[in-house]
Amino acid sequence: MLENSTLDRRSLCLAAFLIVSIIFGAAGNLLAQDETVGDSTNEELIAQLGNEQYLVREAAEDQIMKRGAGMLPLLREARRSPDPEVRLRAASLYQQLSDQVRRDNFNRFADMAKDVDLPGWKQFQERHGDTRATRKLYVSILKNEWDVIVALETQPQMIDYLLFQRANKIREDLYGPNHIQISEGTAAAMLHATSFEDIRITDPTMDQLKFLLAAPQVTTSLQDPESASPLLSVFDQWLETNLKSGRFTQEMRFVVLTTCLREGIKSGKIVAKQMLDERASPVYQNGFGQFGAINATQQMMYAMLAIAKLGDKEDIEYLSKYFDDETEVSLPTVQGDHFNTLLKDVALVAVLHLSGENPKDFGYPRISTDPNFLYNIRSIGFTTPEQREQAFQKWEKAQQSKSDEK
Repeated sequence: MLENSTLDRRSLCLAAFLIVSIIFGAAGNLLAQDETVGDSTNEELIAQLGNEQYLVREAAEDQIMKRGAGMLPLLREARRSPDPEVRLRAASLYQQLSDQVRRDNFNRFADMAKDVDLPGWKQFQERHGDTRATRKLYVSILKNEWDVIVALETQPQMIDYLLFQRANKIREDLYGPNHIQISEGTAAAMLHATSFEDIRITDPTMDQLKFLLAAPQVTTSLQDPESASPLLSVFDQWLETNLKSGRFTQEMRFVVLTTCLREGIKSGKIVAKQMLDERASPVYQNGFGQFGAINATQQMMYAMLAIAKLGDKEDIEYLSKYFDDETEVSLPTVQGDHFNTLLKDVALVAVLHLSGENPKDFGYPRISTDPNFLYNIRSIGFTTPEQREQAFQKWEKAQQSKSDEK
């Protein structure tokens, strides 16, 4: 019995010794391999990805990741290696290392490092400046729409097709069953990519951008003091370029106008004046698409309210030229109600607002405010011609009094 017990103890000790020997042997072998791999050139590391020994292949991968961005050109080439093991590992490492380098570059770039070269940044910087907020927005742009920005720089002839496909996908996400919200970076990227006169953008692509202007993330960002400035700069550049190049359809222009009105974007005044100046355009007389109920006179009404909300006293003279415009604004009415609205009524309301006056004090019987559009469009007007005449006479007298005081 004693002999059996002694034998069991000896067996256990021998087994333990063998296990420890194997572990230390493997560890020693791994350390030796790490040292060998660590002394390898970059080219040798790539070759070791196809080594017969698993530990050598793994050690080579670790060493490649440690050496960083300098390994990317070799990994890119190794993805076409005739060795399937090398191809597989090189492809995986290339993606991992690219992501790692990109994250590091983003962090350094956001911290105002000057030696980080990001695609498209020089052009973006020339347009929108170089502040922490601008860099933060640009990082968001690249994180969400890297391919769009790279294509903008390297394949501008493909931008229209790429944007159309991307915009369709975004719209499906936004309005699909999952309601995936778009990011500020995505919205800014789409606006930025369509704000170059020398890059062809077709009507269908521009039309796809309407939904961006209503996205909650965009409107929220425009109200955020930290992010509003660079995003507004991108929006203003987009608006100016597309107005100048004539890319906006009538419908798109109205969407832009109401967005500016709603969000208080000052550049919307440019859109408003263009709409008013082009009132005689034949294509402008009819309704359109989604906004088919918004006829030409209603569009002009919104344009005047936009100037009132977004403009200043310098715009009073511009609006005053509509004081003789007796075109009736076509609005839904109740049978038997004599209340109506002329364009001159809207122009006076806009001028009164810019002058710091209250339209109620000038006899507008139903005037009421609106948080988005300044005044409720159905509340602007008069019940009788006499009310209208008295309102304009009071304004003229007020202006005469100010002139006499000078």
